[in-house]
Amino acid sequence: MGQVAITSNGRTKKADQTYRPIVVPQPRSDHWPTVVIQCAYSQPRSKLADDARWWLLEAGGDVKTALTILVHQTRREVVIEKWELIPRETRQDQNKKVPEITRRAVMSQKTDNDPIRVTGYPLTLPFEHFFLRPANPGEGDIVLDESDLETIAKLTWRVHSKV
Repeated sequence: MGQVAITSNGRTKKADQTYRPIVVPQPRSDHWPTVVIQCAYSQPRSKLADDARWWLLEAGGDVKTALTILVHQTRREVVIEKWELIPRETRQDQNKKVPEITRRAVMSQKTDNDPIRVTGYPLTLPFEHFFLRPANPGEGDIVLDESDLETIAKLTWRVHSKV
């Protein structure tokens, strides 16, 4: 889908990147993406968290994963958070789900000469969250291992070289 503006309850949002399969199973609407990515360089982490919550809650479960990526302005650090709706049963609502961070990967480096430190790997993005169906033979989850996350950090710092 790329960057598509979605309007819900009078608010319009455009994620930095979205994905939805071409064919969606019935009766699911094709209005919402299945995966969204929100990135920030100058926005606070709280804004990214609010955006992730909005996508997950407003879509009523149609958005399966919201990824937030925060690039720090003053230090060499990239934080990727995977948000999903998690069951949180209450007496009033046994089907209640709340948006929570289910995985956090952090890539950091003290100086250009130091090794890149990566925590929170592997970062796994379920196949079904993208395609809304089980994987066939030869298909599978997207798994970002330590090396993948290190590469993401290097490419990010190449663009944002002032940190």
